[in-house]
Amino acid sequence: MAEFTEPDVKVRRMMENEQVNNFQWKLHVDRSSNTHGSEARIVITTLEGDAVECAMRFDFKATNNQAEYEALLAGLRVCIALGADELEVFSDSQVVVNQVLDKYQARDEHMITYLDIAKRLLRRFKKYKISQIPREENEKADALSKLASATTCIRSKAILVAHLTKPSTAEPIEVMIA
Repeated sequence: MAEFTEPDVKVRRMMENEQVNNFQWKLHVDRSSNTHGSEARIVITTLEGDAVECAMRFDFKATNNQAEYEALLAGLRVCIALGADELEVFSDSQVVVNQVLDKYQARDEHMITYLDIAKRLLRRFKKYKISQIPREENEKADALSKLASATTCIRSKAILVAHLTKPSTAEPIEVMIA
């Protein structure tokens, strides 16, 4: 017969601290480019389910891939500002994900600059993983598509609506939060 006892207080605290140190954040990014302009959506989620959602409208012309990078960079900056140290990133952009993973080469000057900024931001995390997911699985970020043109919060969680006045490749960056 085995006897199971509750771990002592010191061991319990060590286990709790270890769980806190292994805290992992998730970032879903998406973009939309059409004749009316470009928009980006990011959803940051903690393991506890807390969420920060942001819809961004660009006041400049951006290609689909540039808009995908803008979404990624915005999400990374918010995660850094919130103190995330381990991050799992999800994007439906095959180009952006594979460029970050060094499977595709960035050839265009703008794309090279975006990739450099993304890698510089990713180095600020202790650990990260970036994965391409099918567009259907990126629904949470897709759901913010209509929010980018709104100026009010629609839920009690942190939802931001922002206008990016310049591309991230044009430093310093100007962001207006509505």
